[in-house]
Amino acid sequence: MNRKEIVVPKGIRYIGEWSEYGLENFNSPHILNKTLTGCGFTEYCIRCGLNVVVCSPRRFLLENKEDQHQGEVFYARNDIESVVGYDKDISTMTKGAKIVDPPVPSIERVLEFKDRARDYVRKCRFNRKAAKILVTYDSFRHIKEVLVELGVLEDFYIVVDEFQSIFIDSRFKSHTELELLYQLLGIQKVCFVSATPMLDEYLDMLDEFKNLPYYELNWSKEDPDRVISPKIEVRYTKRGLNEEINKIIQPYLSGEYERRRYIGEDGRPYEVVSKEAVIYVNSVKAIVRAIINNRLTPDQCNVLCAKTLENNKLIKQAFNKALSELGRPSMKRAKAGTIDAIGSIPKQGEPHKMFTFCTRTVYLGADFYSTNARTFIFCDSNIDCLSVDISMDLEQIMGRQRLDINPWKNSAYLVVKTTEEEQTKEVFDKRLEEKKQASYDLLDIYRDADPTKRHSLAKKYESEIKLSHYLNDYVAVNHHAGSDLLPVFNNLMLVSEMRAFDIQQVDYKDRFSVYNALGEAGFLAQDSRISDLLVEFNGLTTFPDKIKFIHNIEVSLDPENMGKFLDRLPGKFKDYYLAFGTERMKALKYLEADIEREWNRISQNSEKQEELEDLVYSTFEVGSRYSYVYIKSTLKDIYEKLGYKSVAKAKNLENYFNLKVVKVITDSGVKDGFEIISRK
Repeated sequence: MNRKEIVVPKGIRYIGEWSEYGLENFNSPHILNKTLTGCGFTEYCIRCGLNVVVCSPRRFLLENKEDQHQGEVFYARNDIESVVGYDKDISTMTKGAKIVDPPVPSIERVLEFKDRARDYVRKCRFNRKAAKILVTYDSFRHIKEVLVELGVLEDFYIVVDEFQSIFIDSRFKSHTELELLYQLLGIQKVCFVSATPMLDEYLDMLDEFKNLPYYELNWSKEDPDRVISPKIEVRYTKRGLNEEINKIIQPYLSGEYERRRYIGEDGRPYEVVSKEAVIYVNSVKAIVRAIINNRLTPDQCNVLCAKTLENNKLIKQAFNKALSELGRPSMKRAKAGTIDAIGSIPKQGEPHKMFTFCTRTVYLGADFYSTNARTFIFCDSNIDCLSVDISMDLEQIMGRQRLDINPWKNSAYLVVKTTEEEQTKEVFDKRLEEKKQASYDLLDIYRDADPTKRHSLAKKYESEIKLSHYLNDYVAVNHHAGSDLLPVFNNLMLVSEMRAFDIQQVDYKDRFSVYNALGEAGFLAQDSRISDLLVEFNGLTTFPDKIKFIHNIEVSLDPENMGKFLDRLPGKFKDYYLAFGTERMKALKYLEADIEREWNRISQNSEKQEELEDLVYSTFEVGSRYSYVYIKSTLKDIYEKLGYKSVAKAKNLENYFNLKVVKVITDSGVKDGFEIISRK
């Protein structure tokens, strides 16, 4: 590919702050790898002075942006398009679960949708205001028709946001992805943008992308501190993911919250408590089981998934079963055809519930503003179309928490159900060739058929897609406007399966290759030694062994690399290390309970620190001399009076005063002591 690097100047955090960047600098189709989520690219599109159509793969993303920019954008909300099951249980889909066709929209409803878009564009042009249109991939063709009719298509920049989803979603609605690419042909001002695009080898296999200029933003070259690598704690299991989800939920319900401890600039220890969990699992059925198994209630849970009546029914039934077992009233009966059990993303400043369950519907582009939520991701490597893809989806998920004050913003707990049966590359390639040949045969049959019978044959192929989800071949059926159904080879699906195999058999195969995949995605340090140390650290099973490991490598790493290593550890290990140092933890025999008690002692003392300072300053005077024995005895009395848990020592006075060692005359003779020079 024609790759070009664009270095982001120092001091720029968001695209909108970068005056030299502009869509108008790119007047031909191109790919933009922004490399960082949360860099404000969509915000730039909304606020710049250009006419822009932002195409998104998800309604949730557009609804979220509309809420944030009321009156600034026109969300071309198309209620006639279907809600596709990105969050269906994919492991059951591949066994032949049929996709039911949505009702065919009437011509009147399509015209109504287009009229609203046409009125908005005309109003913007009359007021000489830049038009900002938000639309899903599914409905872009209608917006294009409106812009063509008005003769203004060339005045608009088309931004295809999160374009990597074109490949990931191909199993669910390949006709939509193929139609979008078809509709974009010939348009010059098109930007395919993502923070996690497909790898070059896959893009090179597709005619629509292989010759496009590929621009990659480099944020770290001029400002290395601008890019913060997230901390990923990985757990591997061969058991069901529901058991692992329960292990996350139960401590929250019992009040056993994760705490982040740190020493403030004032030298005192502080603590932040996580009372919220965002759980990413791409199965509504898994969410339903979690609700029932843990007796979760609507006031505790926010379920974010595709807003379908089927999903709403399943989730509401689960809530009502949990409420019944708790002896509480069921959810009220809703009006027929309404959605009342599926939630929405809280706006900034709105309260969050203890548990937020997210399916793939909200992986892309949703913004969460929790001050204390932790992120939990569950992956199953044993299904044909992976629910979470380390090389692509993980970075998207890590970018969802927006508030810097959340100490868990850049960390996640990743649970991977490892591959049960390894499929060799030879077996996979053979199966691939069989499906390709079956596709060629079916397309030959269509071409050789009597022209009067081709429509029926195409309908038959279309029905097969809904039954098998491309299990046996790669034949798709195009629905281009104004033409008959046309069977074609679905290269998107072929590439998607090749990618899925690489992830399933390589990235998820064992814990070492998972870390390699994380490294390739930019989540681990570039230094291979640090990556190796992290693999070794995560392979240890006990707290003392992990603390000893940190102690042992401390002497072999320079401060910069030690900092990189600590930044990627689970919170408590870094916090204990910074609070106590390895020598103090060695004195406590590396025992977690003793280290925790030591922390609690410091925390309790911290609460009494101001009162202690007042007593010390009122008891000891600047300019006076005191013997070591007197200082120790007096401090002991002060500690006991306050309930301050510490051993009294004369040198403790150094915490409050600048001292000078002197001889002090006492009733029992000349003794060693301190003269107080000044307060600190």
